[in-house]
Amino acid sequence: MPTFTRRRLQAMLHDLAQCVEVSKLNDLRARLENKRVDQVLPAELELGVVWALSKMGDVEVEPDWYGARRPDAYTERLFEGYACAVEITAISDARLAQEDDMRRVATRLCEVANKIRKGQGKHLHFHFGEESGHTSTGYLRWRNIDRDFVPTEATTELIRTWLQQGGEKPPLQVIQGKTSIAIAWSVTPQHPHSNFFSSMPAEAYSLENNPLHEALEEKSKQLASPNFEGLRCVVVADAGSRMLRHLNESMRSPGTVTGNQVIVHFLGKADSAVDVVLALSPYRAPSLFGLQLKPLSWRSSLWVRSGLHVDPCGVGTLVALLPPPRFEGYQARSLQQQAAFRQDALGWYLGKTIESGTTGMTIKISARAFLDLLAGRITLEQFHHFSGLENGSTKRNIFAHRLDQGDTLSSVKIEHGGLDEDDDWLVIDLQQDPSAGPLKLSDAPSTSH
Repeated sequence: MPTFTRRRLQAMLHDLAQCVEVSKLNDLRARLENKRVDQVLPAELELGVVWALSKMGDVEVEPDWYGARRPDAYTERLFEGYACAVEITAISDARLAQEDDMRRVATRLCEVANKIRKGQGKHLHFHFGEESGHTSTGYLRWRNIDRDFVPTEATTELIRTWLQQGGEKPPLQVIQGKTSIAIAWSVTPQHPHSNFFSSMPAEAYSLENNPLHEALEEKSKQLASPNFEGLRCVVVADAGSRMLRHLNESMRSPGTVTGNQVIVHFLGKADSAVDVVLALSPYRAPSLFGLQLKPLSWRSSLWVRSGLHVDPCGVGTLVALLPPPRFEGYQARSLQQQAAFRQDALGWYLGKTIESGTTGMTIKISARAFLDLLAGRITLEQFHHFSGLENGSTKRNIFAHRLDQGDTLSSVKIEHGGLDEDDDWLVIDLQQDPSAGPLKLSDAPSTSH
């Protein structure tokens, strides 16, 4: 899975089986295995936060005494001295970026191309136009997309004429109603999740008309209950949201709003049932001179309703207990869209390490890559590439070199990669062996006369 490994997810499900109803765990498991990215990423974050809360102390999941709409969790350990109902959600830039609208238009134009010439649709890439200007509400940028776009006969004929050209084709400009697209043809097939593009970033111009505020509003309704007098907390996680990844930065377009501004505005509303908002986002600290990437960790930001004071130490404990994220939110979203984490997909391989001594060598390679080779999922060439065994232009791998030097296997074992890796190391020890090397005379002194 993108945020956590499958091993880690299984371990968390196993741990929660002691305190969570089977029906809830079955729901989480089904969402984790769902193909839809808007199901998987929120489920991962919900499971991770509930699991971390359970490690802090007693936690109730979806308590039935709360009311008709139950919170995700109830805990008395997150904020010292307060009972707390917790709702967990995750957001992305999908709506702000109009991903569904662009994908819908691209799909319909690919269907047109396939009818004109079989298989042509997979070679098309679509660049959507944009405009900007001052309106009655201020400065705005917008993409040239009609949500109800249906190719006309004129558009179909334009594409037909263009596709019938031989050799390399210049991009085709298509303008139909509100939609403006530059269509390019590529020799390389384009993946349906990345065959469209817009230079306009995902940005919000309203404090309320944006995915972050809408998610908070929805969770506020979930937490509203006359039966509960404790704190109401919303945990909102970055599943590909720039507003959460860069809370105080906009895209520098006039009139855009930041994630921090949206949350402050939301908590300041009189009808809000939420007392605390906690934002979580995968974060990689800058490295010295950019020489070596530092590991990802969770960055947390806390907002509290005006007039309320809470001890933030529990939040620090929660964040420390969360397993480390594997990717930033936008990366996780993209990889999940590519079905890169199905149980039958190629594994995520650990790298190669080599330790050399005076009498032998120890080589550690990906155990999963070796298994995928044996299972026929990858070729020998792919195995050499993924395992880092290729040796420059000669393509001779380290094992061939050591065998030529007279080394053979002396031991083979598995070194476990841990819960936060979905791979192990195959540890191979090589030692000098006369079966693969020249015969030698002993260095002992001669006893003959």
